[in-house]
Formats: sequence, structure tokens, C-alpha cells
Amino acid sequence: MHFWDTSFHVNATFVKVIGVHPEVGLLLLAVASGLALWWPARTEPVWRWASLGTLLWGMQAAVWLLERQGGLEASLTPSGVLLFAAALTWAATLRQLRLYEPPRLSLALLPFVLAALVTALSGLPDRSSQMVWLTDLLPVLLALPLLEAALHGQAGESRLVWGLGLIFKAGGSWALALGWPPSGFVYLVWALGFVLIGWGGYLEATETRLGKGLLGFVLGSLLGSLVLLGWPSQVVHPLHSAVLVGWGYVALVALGGVGWGVYQRIIKAERQLELWINLLESLSTKTQSTQNLTPQGVLHSVMDGLRPLYGNLAGIEVRSDVTIRAGQSGPYVYTFELALDTPTEGRLYFSSAPKDTRRLEALAPLLTERLRLSLTLNEWRSKAYTDPLTGLLNRRGFERQLQRLIRLAGERNKPITLALLDLDRFKQVNDTYGHPVGDKLLKQLAEVLHKASRSDDLAVRLGGEEFALVLFGADLEDAYRVLERIQSEVRALQVSPIAWQLSISVGLAGGEIPASMATVQRWLEQADQALYKAKQAGRDRIHPVLIAKD
Repeated sequence: MHFWDTSFHVNATFVKVIGVHPEVGLLLLAVASGLALWWPARTEPVWRWASLGTLLWGMQAAVWLLERQGGLEASLTPSGVLLFAAALTWAATLRQLRLYEPPRLSLALLPFVLAALVTALSGLPDRSSQMVWLTDLLPVLLALPLLEAALHGQAGESRLVWGLGLIFKAGGSWALALGWPPSGFVYLVWALGFVLIGWGGYLEATETRLGKGLLGFVLGSLLGSLVLLGWPSQVVHPLHSAVLVGWGYVALVALGGVGWGVYQRIIKAERQLELWINLLESLSTKTQSTQNLTPQGVLHSVMDGLRPLYGNLAGIEVRSDVTIRAGQSGPYVYTFELALDTPTEGRLYFSSAPKDTRRLEALAPLLTERLRLSLTLNEWRSKAYTDPLTGLLNRRGFERQLQRLIRLAGERNKPITLALLDLDRFKQVNDTYGHPVGDKLLKQLAEVLHKASRSDDLAVRLGGEEFALVLFGADLEDAYRVLERIQSEVRALQVSPIAWQLSISVGLAGGEIPASMATVQRWLEQADQALYKAKQAGRDRIHPVLIAKD
């Protein structure tokens, strides 16, 4: 029982001290608020100055108590010096915080600031006192562009909480400077200010949302300060009426600002939800045909969907046999890995660390599944449209790409020339040296054709020793010169153990803008006839066909 009696006596004494000297309670609240800001300052050093400033405010309240008890009266007191230092340290924090907006909505606080300036300058006895007390307004003024960002949804609404705490602190100092009794309203708004500064600063530094409990506390604080301020016994001086009207205006503006900030959060959340729905729909396999599932197309659709959500997304990359990238090649400082099948690797590149990686982690399985499906389909396409021996297009791939080239020729007003090529005496190669040597020769010719092809040209193995070359943007004369160079390269080929000089025969047709696929089909037939004539004329020849216009 002795322990419990002692503990109760200590607690009762502590409560009695705070009741008689509420400055002690303010000091404790300031210490708690400063520690709340110091904790996130380990990763966000900008809040260290704010933590120090809040502690200085608490020390100012305690020193002010000692000054009153000692009867100290001077223009510049130690509590005034602490107040000045606290305002400067908070100013240092506010100047370093990001997400500024030019003040517009936050200018609604300007009448209060101007009223505080006018009444303080007229009510305080000397310049030094005026300067000291007006320093409490400096953080409020510097906070206006920061609060504006929160009102427009660019920053978290927790910024409104610590901003309101700064206003509470300035309002209490203003009322005290104008002769308001050092009790009741002054102590309440200072206490609430310390709580809101620590709570709101901690939430912003840790990027935590404003909860219902804190929102209710803010609203209750505003209403409670108004009730206490309007208590009849408090209004004993003409300037107190200015305090009453000014603080009523501040409370009204603050209520509107907090409500607007919450409304902006709701609007932003709805917009974010809509963006996520659009992104998930774009990644859904049910909303895209297989023709839109190329790796490059998927990467671009993901970029388009993610950028409204992550403005710092720099690029997406998938590495397999080849590297496929969408977006910028750099610079980037953060990489988010996608768990694709080994040895395939997928990465998202960011110019800065994304704020919410949890959403990316939730999105990753769907994103990787879409990329995996795209890569698989791309591999199937490659096998379906590519000749396995030479790596050139096969007949199916030729027909598919030819339709694209016809459309492109019409859009760009460019001609197309078709060339059918045949290796001379290829059957003799197979009969004399065997099919492995024949395959080697086919690969050599395919390499020559591939090197001669530009990005919009088509190099095709139609079957056996027959090849096709589609030259985009070339008329018959241009195509003839290209085929002459190919002929020379084929003659220079040395394929062991073939003993004779190699050659090709070529039939050329086209050289104009095709009207339709039927036109190209007719060109193919005429090029085939021209190839037959080149063979009949002695091989190693290029036979062009002049085609009448449709």
C-alpha cells in the first residue's frame, strides 16, 4: 500500500503543478511534439529544424513562467529570444519543403495576418516587442504556398494540420501581445497548436493519410477555441474585441480549408481509382486481341497506363534474346524488378523512388503475366512466319508483311519493286556435295540478302532455292542496281567444297505504287515469268519487266 500511496501522491502533485502552472504542461506538449517530428527526421532531415523550433517554443513558455514569477519586465526578454529563434528554425524547415503552389485559396488568411500586424504595431509599447511578437507570423506567411499545394491536392492534407497548428501558435501569441489574460484561450490554442504541429508534421514526414480521429480533433479544436474565446469574462479590453473577431474569421477559414482539403482528397482518390481501372483494363487479356500483344505494344500500353499514376516512370525494359524497351533510356535512379521467367528479365525504371511501391507489388503479377504472354506469342509468331534454316521470312510471313508494305506505300506515295531470285545449278550442288553443303549455301545467300535489305524491305525464302526481295521506295532502275550488287556478292562467295563460281538469276517486276494486293499478285506472276526467261537466257542474269499501269 505504501507504493500505491506514494505513486498517487506524486501523480496528484504533478497534476496540481500543471493546474497552477500550465506553462509546464505546454513545455511537456512541446517536447512530445518535438520528439514526434524528430523521429521521422532520421529519414527526412528537413524536419529536424521544425523539431528544434517546437522545442524552443515549449522552452519559451517555461521561461515566460519564470519571468512572470520573477517580475522581469524588459523590451527583449529571454522568452522573446527563444520565440525569435523558434520562428527562424521553423522558417528554415518551411523553405526546404517541396510542393509549392502560388497562394490563391490560402490568401483567405491574409486579412487575419494584416489585422495582426496592424493591431500589434499599434498595441505594443516599443519596436523590440513588436518585432519579437511578429516573428510568430513569419512561419504562417512562409506556409501559405505550402498550404496552397495541399488545398489543390498536390500535397497531403496532413499539411493543413500542422499549418493550422502554426496559426494556433501565432493566434495565441497575438492575443497575449494585445493584453489577453495569460490563461484560458491562450493556453488552449498554444496546447492545441503544439499537438497539431507534432501530429501533422509526423503524418507528412511519414506520408500517412489524415485519419478520422485527427480530423475530428481538428474540428473540435476550432470549435473549442471559439467557445473559450467568446467567454464573457475574457473580453476586458477594447483590443480584445479585435482578437475575438479575428479568431472567429480564422476559425471559419480553417474549417473551410480543412473541408476543401478533404474534398480534394476524395476527388483525387476517385481519379486514382479511375486511372487504375483503365490500367487494369488495358492489361486484361479479354480487352486485347492477339494482334495487339506484341512486346513493344504491351510496353507502350503499360507506360501510358502507369505514367498518370507514377509521373517519375522513366522506362520499361524486357531482356530476353533481344532487349525491348519503351520510354527513356535514362537517367533513372530506382529500379523495380519484374519476376519473369529465367533468363528473361523485366524492369521498371524510375527517375526517383516511387512513393507507393505496394501498388506496384500488387500490379506486378498481372504485368508480368501480360509480358510473359506477349513474349510467348511473339516467339510463336517468329516461328510461324520465319524460315528456320535461313532466318528470313517464309511464304506466310511474306504475305502478312506484304499487306503492311502495300498500305505503307500508299500512305507515303512510294513505289515497290519485287525481285524473285533463284540459285543457279543448286540441284547440282545437292547431288554433288550433299544437302548439308546445299543448306550452307542457302544460309550464305540469305546473309547477303539480309545485309542488302533496309528496314522497310522484305527478304524472303519462298522455298527450296527460290528467294524474294521486296524493295520499298525503289523503282525498277533503283532495284536493278541493288540486284547487280547482290549478284556481284554472290559471285564472290566461296562455299567449300563447291568448285564452280556461284550465281543467281533474277526476275524484276513492279517499280510503281501498288493499287491493291491483286496488283502485287500480278507482279509476282510476271516476276516469275521474268525469272524463267533469265534462266533460259543462260543464267546469272537480271530480267526486268516493264508493267503497264492499272
